[in-house]
Amino acid sequence: MGTVAAVTTVLAEARLGPRNPDTFNPSSWWGILPSSAPPDVTRGWLAPIAALGVIMLCLSWCILIRATTRAVLAPSRLAVASFAWSLPFALGPPLFSRDVYAYAGQGELARHGLDPATHGISALRAFGPHLDAFVAAVDPRWRETHAPYGGTAVFVEKTAAALGAALFGTGPIGAVLLLRLVAVISVVALVTLTPRLLPRRTRNQRTGLVLALLACNPVTVIHLIGGAHLDALAGALTVTALVLDRHRRRWEIQRQRDRAAGFAIGPTVSRAGAVALACLAGTVKATAFLGLVVLLLLHLREQIMTGSDAAARTDAPRRATGSAAAAAGALLDLAVATATAAASMVMAGFGPTWIAALATSGTLRTGIAPATLLAHLISPPLRLLGLGGHADAALAGCRMLSLLVAAAVVAWLLGRAWLSPSTDGPAGRAPDDIAIVGVGGIAVALGSPVLYPWYLALAIPALAIMIAITGAHTPRRIMIFISVTLCLTSLASLAPTWALLDRARPPGHTVLAAAALAASTTMIVVPLARAAAKRRGRRTSRR
Repeated sequence: MGTVAAVTTVLAEARLGPRNPDTFNPSSWWGILPSSAPPDVTRGWLAPIAALGVIMLCLSWCILIRATTRAVLAPSRLAVASFAWSLPFALGPPLFSRDVYAYAGQGELARHGLDPATHGISALRAFGPHLDAFVAAVDPRWRETHAPYGGTAVFVEKTAAALGAALFGTGPIGAVLLLRLVAVISVVALVTLTPRLLPRRTRNQRTGLVLALLACNPVTVIHLIGGAHLDALAGALTVTALVLDRHRRRWEIQRQRDRAAGFAIGPTVSRAGAVALACLAGTVKATAFLGLVVLLLLHLREQIMTGSDAAARTDAPRRATGSAAAAAGALLDLAVATATAAASMVMAGFGPTWIAALATSGTLRTGIAPATLLAHLISPPLRLLGLGGHADAALAGCRMLSLLVAAAVVAWLLGRAWLSPSTDGPAGRAPDDIAIVGVGGIAVALGSPVLYPWYLALAIPALAIMIAITGAHTPRRIMIFISVTLCLTSLASLAPTWALLDRARPPGHTVLAAAALAASTTMIVVPLARAAAKRRGRRTSRR
């Protein structure tokens, strides 16, 4: 059912064509994309079919998770399911977002020496009409805005634009294909490396649940792969950094058991590599700097404890030794992070101008963002008080409040990790790095002025590990609810298309979509209920 839903979603959504009539597809994508906007009647049919495909894919995911929690499914079976669901989106055109075309345009800007953080994509028109396709492919809302992405993201975009031009000629399609390849490789790295964050003693039993929550997640399948978002790259770099730091910690524990002293090249290189990768993730997406903050804090805390223990064994001044070791380690981490950030700017060819462009995404509104929902909630009382003209001020205040709440959550998690560390993940509590990146990442995403499904890329892998380690039901349900809700709200861009239903002989299409959903749900739920009843009958007969 998930594979059928994926294929249906890709074909129906692709045939709908661009939402904005001023936006054009630079390629037919092997004939999948229409050369011109289809008639209203056709769009009226395609809109509910695409929505139904997304709903069925989310439903299939929920059923798969339920089956995984009730029986230990082999990771290979879940990997096959993930591959089958993802393949249509990997081969199909970019869907539900045109951000990848903006990435291609930003890469072309950088290739021509213009900083994407200070120039809009429409500036490409100054280099000749042969670059108009880059501008026409981007949503008009983003043609004049500046890119809020760091040096690593710009370097990837510029490299994709250069290779795309060399391999496929002028136009954005080559860069888009290469950026899709980057997204697919990033997701493969995510799926492969995330289970390595599980404790070794339980890895075989819990890998299946991690794969079900991460690899088969509709956010991963539809938006990270199908949308080819750079958030997948940021998430992959963060997870790789955590895995590398986990190996470094195991080496340090082994050295302490062996009572080895002196400088060890392996742990030091792993520590520097983890910090560098976490910094690179932040220079792709600023919210990924959370992973760097986590590593810096945990390294500092660990260095103080290690120095104090060493001082206790050698009768040296405990506080002075711990402070000296912590200062040396902190200087090493900061030096690596600074060098990595500088290297990313050198590779991109521009300075830290992207920091000033971080407010770009806040110029738009997404109705699902908690700040926007809160602003809508307080709007009626404001109108009753005669303050209806202060809607923009109310929204700004709600956004500030949501950011403060997110900052408070992250600060609490960091404080708990400092005062009550949990590096080994005792029963009922995940390790600190996983907890901060997972819960803190969700808080940062939900606290952002705008919210899109791919903003969860940083948090989903860590949350999957948390759920697998603790076995808690509530975090799993929250993760499922947020993922499914955001995937369904990504259909909000179809709102203008839903009006076409009224032109295409209403209310037939609405009834058709509802009937198809009910029939499909019945086809899945009834066999599962019968199977559950049979299992209960067998247990009763055995008793």
